[in-house]
Amino acid sequence: MKAVLQHISVRQSGFARHSFFDGLRQDQPLEQALAFAPRLAFWVMSFQEVLRLNAQRVQDPELKPLMLRHRAEERGHDDWFFEDVAVLMGRPLSVDDLWSRAHESTRNASYDLLREVLRPLDDRLRVVLVLALESTSHAFFTRTAALTQALGGDNRLKYFSNYHMAAEEQHEVFEEEMETRLHAMELTPALRDEALALVDRIYAAFHSMFDGLRDESRSPVAHPKKRPQLTAIPEPSMSALCH
Repeated sequence: MKAVLQHISVRQSGFARHSFFDGLRQDQPLEQALAFAPRLAFWVMSFQEVLRLNAQRVQDPELKPLMLRHRAEERGHDDWFFEDVAVLMGRPLSVDDLWSRAHESTRNASYDLLREVLRPLDDRLRVVLVLALESTSHAFFTRTAALTQALGGDNRLKYFSNYHMAAEEQHEVFEEEMETRLHAMELTPALRDEALALVDRIYAAFHSMFDGLRDESRSPVAHPKKRPQLTAIPEPSMSALCH
């Protein structure tokens, strides 16, 4: 299992160098620096589903409480996200926003990540899945928290600020416990290869998502078309019914 944990660390380091992060500059207003934020919405909601489905599928009596505890600790973070986005956009995010073209890469990657949790997985791989997801979070929130602090947004935001980083640091004790459990587990060569492939697929999905965020950030946000207002159909008159 040590090889799997080392592989997660290597992939995390590579993700932290994604060119998307080069655009998180401190020479612009906070709203502009975090203009990509709304486009993460579909994944923020899907992440809660991934944790729920993953915990439900774990059967091992020692691992299941860990998965349930992790899910409980992550609850409510999506509320922080939508509060932050409302501050940054000056309005709440709408359902139409989520289904616009600008959110397409996030939706596609989210479907790929949901597919992983729906696979028939060994319970040990479900722990690997959680650790891989958390490793991407560390790479992301380290950057956004530093940016938010530098631009004076710590008192305005939660999800993208040190407020969230403090919560993530509390997770570290829990993650260390998971890693300790995994270190004590023996994997067959076949299961180890499956774990490595799982980590690679998770990171491939995130690279794809952040490729899209990077590319979309180079063009203005396209507001979704307003749905046409439905007009009431007039009821037929009695004279019309009689003919």
